[in-house]
Amino acid sequence: MDTTALDTLTDFYAKTNSTMFPLAEKLQYYNIAYGLLYGLILDEQEDNYEEEDTKTTVADQRDYKEKSRIHHVNWLKINYGDGFIPAKYKSEADLISEYGNDLETALAQWDQSNPIYWYKGNHLFVIPAASSSQAGADRLKVSMELLPADLTAGQTPNLPANFHYLLAVYAALQYHKNNLETNSAVIKEKDWKEGIIEMLATAFPRARERELQVHIPDDDGSEY
Repeated sequence: MDTTALDTLTDFYAKTNSTMFPLAEKLQYYNIAYGLLYGLILDEQEDNYEEEDTKTTVADQRDYKEKSRIHHVNWLKINYGDGFIPAKYKSEADLISEYGNDLETALAQWDQSNPIYWYKGNHLFVIPAASSSQAGADRLKVSMELLPADLTAGQTPNLPANFHYLLAVYAALQYHKNNLETNSAVIKEKDWKEGIIEMLATAFPRARERELQVHIPDDDGSEY
């Protein structure tokens, strides 16, 4: 594919004389679609994009930032000074539902023998936070899979090149929906859904994966 996805979108709207679609709005929809498509790829390629990070814990700090948005966390461990303890995932929504207005009190009193975590955007939240005597270098370890950083004008998305056009399709879909252009929106929604199916079938064909797996010899360690 010779042009970037952003070029594709620009060309699309030039050809349809839709000149009232601001660049910032285009990029916003691009990045929504980018996250959706890349998330599907991560789901298909389980653990292939695993990234481990080790952090220094800071006294009374529960929020730790990653380099880009978190798709999901495989595991998280924290060391309060006596060795690593696996933390359990508990969504922020579940915590709010369970504790309501008493949430901050509950978090402040959380037992260190049973740490929890949740994530939002590119931030990890770990409870309880380490105290000043417990914080230290390399005391937080996490395995996760990250979505790529948001696109800016002129960048090429990290997706199979054949399917860069889907970002433009999604932006067009939202544009038509926002302008109550129902017929055009229906067409673009069909293109979007069919494109996703084609992308996954092309990039991750089940039959070929099974064929490859059948012919991979068991690793018994004899070669090393």
